[in-house]
Amino acid sequence: MIKKLSTILTIGMLVLQSCNVYKRSFGETYTNINTTANYKKIYRLDLSNQDLQTPPKALDKLVELRMLNLSRNIALDLEKVFIAIPNPEQLEVLILDSLNLTSLPKSIIRFKNLKHLSLNANPNIHLDATLATVSKLPLEFLNLQYNKLETLPLKIVDIQTLKALNLSHNQISNPDTFQTLGALSKLRSLWLTDNQIKQLPKKIGVLNSVMNLYIEHNKLTSFPNVITNLENLAVLHTGFNNFSELPIQLAYMPNLLLLHINNCKISTISNEFASRCSLMSIILDNNQLSEKDKLQWSKTFDYFFMASF
Repeated sequence: MIKKLSTILTIGMLVLQSCNVYKRSFGETYTNINTTANYKKIYRLDLSNQDLQTPPKALDKLVELRMLNLSRNIALDLEKVFIAIPNPEQLEVLILDSLNLTSLPKSIIRFKNLKHLSLNANPNIHLDATLATVSKLPLEFLNLQYNKLETLPLKIVDIQTLKALNLSHNQISNPDTFQTLGALSKLRSLWLTDNQIKQLPKKIGVLNSVMNLYIEHNKLTSFPNVITNLENLAVLHTGFNNFSELPIQLAYMPNLLLLHINNCKISTISNEFASRCSLMSIILDNNQLSEKDKLQWSKTFDYFFMASF
């Protein structure tokens, strides 16, 4: 009973750690500051999609600001906004999605404690220069979705504080990208969802610090054997791919606990999963297992925290 409870708690913690969400601990999110009486109570400010060109007049009164969303204000002068923030060292989360950016103002380095930065859907951004600028900040999460990326500049290695990186909805195919990612020693969560990946390169084996890996909605049919080198991998989301069998390599991953491999074409499961598997949760919904196999494996995985077919 104690062991099962410990497993449940571990799985719960892993799910929380792997969630792609910004901090929710800053209280209410405000979208309009001009009618607010107590500016000191504003920690989260969402000014997205408001056709702003200049900073709101009361922005310089927000002495406790922790999170700022400026997305989809294409004409907004970011330099003026950044300079207007009175206590820049307080800001931890900055969201700059869909701004048609080519670069970032140098004044972003005023945010000395910035941990979360989102540059989603800015495909014209000069990433080398951008990474050189933000490498001076203690970033832990970087969102680069929808930027038409095929590879990553080596400059990202300078952000050694990075724990989570979202590269979903790009065109990542260059094997050297994985070698570069392997140099991020603190990287724990990596998103590669929907990158049209047909085959993972052998260099994926260097990502031995990653605990949460998301590679759904690609075109994978198998895994390279070196994926077993990912000794710290605990959560793997690899649904909506083209697997015809449950990849045998996953039975040899020492710390893999949660596996989502739903909506593939899996029709067979090796018996090795019954004898040497570390998994405690497996999601196999919408595959091509026979009813007989579903019944057999539901009994085999009876000790799992969750087994869904």
